[in-house]
Amino acid sequence: MANMNEIISNNIMLVMKKQGKKQIDLSSYLGVSKQIISKMLSGARIINAVELQKIAGFLGVSMESLVEIPQIIPETNTVKAFMGKVESPEAKEGLQIADEVADMICFYTRTRENTENMMQPWEA
Repeated sequence: MANMNEIISNNIMLVMKKQGKKQIDLSSYLGVSKQIISKMLSGARIINAVELQKIAGFLGVSMESLVEIPQIIPETNTVKAFMGKVESPEAKEGLQIADEVADMICFYTRTRENTENMMQPWEA
């Protein structure tokens, strides 16, 4: 099942697609790099409430619509989605290991990114 950050990211991307807006438009509006927008929309960076409010304004929608949980949540984890298509126990075990390794890599990356952000001096 998708986490809340993935749901928000998916909702934002759906609205952007319907409106024909690009990530570069959003990055320009928010005053951040396209890489940060890419991380937000891929789930590698959590979208905070202030950013969500600005994104809602950019898209002309309510914040509530961006956090709305869809009736049917598609499986966003590629490994888990693929796991149902393999039959041998060895292949399933291999995919399970790959999924656990991917989770560890993502956790390490987010932890390192958060640590770097927290080490920045505070602005008054």
